[in-house]
Amino acid sequence: MYRPKSRRDSAVMTEPVELPPLRGDYKVITCVMPAGRGAAVMETLRREQGVVSASVHHARGIGTHSLRHRVYSDEKQVLTAVVAAEHGDAVFELIYFAAGINAPHAGMVMMGHAFRAAGTALLPLVVEDVQ
Repeated sequence: MYRPKSRRDSAVMTEPVELPPLRGDYKVITCVMPAGRGAAVMETLRREQGVVSASVHHARGIGTHSLRHRVYSDEKQVLTAVVAAEHGDAVFELIYFAAGINAPHAGMVMMGHAFRAAGTALLPLVVEDVQ
């Protein structure tokens, strides 16, 4: 990790750290899912794809039902993940099924292009022995 030098550390040399390139080809995947599924989807992303650059937040809103114009309140969770472009389709598919978006009226998942990203990483996949 890079640490700026202070006056006390002027005599201490630090090794250069290899950082990912500032510009690259990344995908931003955003999923709006029913409340309560976010933590499980994040754990599945970490365990199966090695994605650690994701976050989940809670959202609440008011909508109207189109047939009778009734007002209702709905709670969702929004997951956002940034991954390298070559892993985008695999992560998109994993989120789609792990969040249950394949069921009717369950939510939506979107993928967009990003040129710059920070903090993206793919952990090496480790097979866990579960007994």
